[in-house]
Amino acid sequence: MSEILISAAPLVKIAVFVMLLVLLAMIIDLGAGLYKAKQRGELRTSEALRRTLSKFISYEGGIAIAIMVDILISFARFYELIGIKLLVAVPVVTILVGIFLLIVEFMSVREKADRKTKKQQDLVIEMLGKVLTKEEVTQIIKTITEKQAALDTDE
Repeated sequence: MSEILISAAPLVKIAVFVMLLVLLAMIIDLGAGLYKAKQRGELRTSEALRRTLSKFISYEGGIAIAIMVDILISFARFYELIGIKLLVAVPVVTILVGIFLLIVEFMSVREKADRKTKKQQDLVIEMLGKVLTKEEVTQIIKTITEKQAALDTDE
């Protein structure tokens, strides 16, 4: 049993490093998001922190699952079987998941405050379009009702 734990130790060390890098990226994204909200004059509520906590659980949980996959690959001696001994002590799946999450966080940080403001403006315009459509329908119904009433009084 101790041999199994010793063989998994290098994988776990790298996985912990990946987890810390992703955590740091999440903290940077949270700071950038709070800064962007301040630029737009929005209130900074606990909603951002709640989303960050949810993201933390998803991201770090995903990395934990990835390291479990890497440990199982290691126990199965998969890389030795296919002749790639260089990857024996490398948590490939964990590193790939970490790279993906870092790219996602990078894109989130780079998103401009102006782009978020434009998205909000587009949403407001779309909502106004729906309201105007309802008002137009209401006006049409009113016109039809008035014409029908006029026809009824002529009879």
